[in-house]
Amino acid sequence: MTEFLDFGFSTSEEIALVLAQRLKSLRVQKDIPQADLAQRMGVSRSTLNTLENTGKGSVISWIKLVQCLGQEGQLQPLFKPVTASIADMVKQQQPTRRRVTRNRTRPVVKR
Repeated sequence: MTEFLDFGFSTSEEIALVLAQRLKSLRVQKDIPQADLAQRMGVSRSTLNTLENTGKGSVISWIKLVQCLGQEGQLQPLFKPVTASIADMVKQQQPTRRRVTRNRTRPVVKR
């Protein structure tokens, strides 16, 4: 059973472990063997085992795990831009400025 943990008073390691336990619990509920899920994720079974039991893994591995368990919708609200004013809202709706690399001529070096 996964425990409730107040993330505001927890270390990053504690949070990672609780989230990993929750995802492992979901995998078990869905009756998905660890080897099958690892294969779907494109990682080794030992990588998934480490992630589930320690909470340690790359961000990409975490995202793959969440996606393979059908929980990607839970990621959507995580880091939404915060709108504090109308000016912020207008700024967020403006297209982002894109820069193009220009060709620079290199000076000729005489030897």
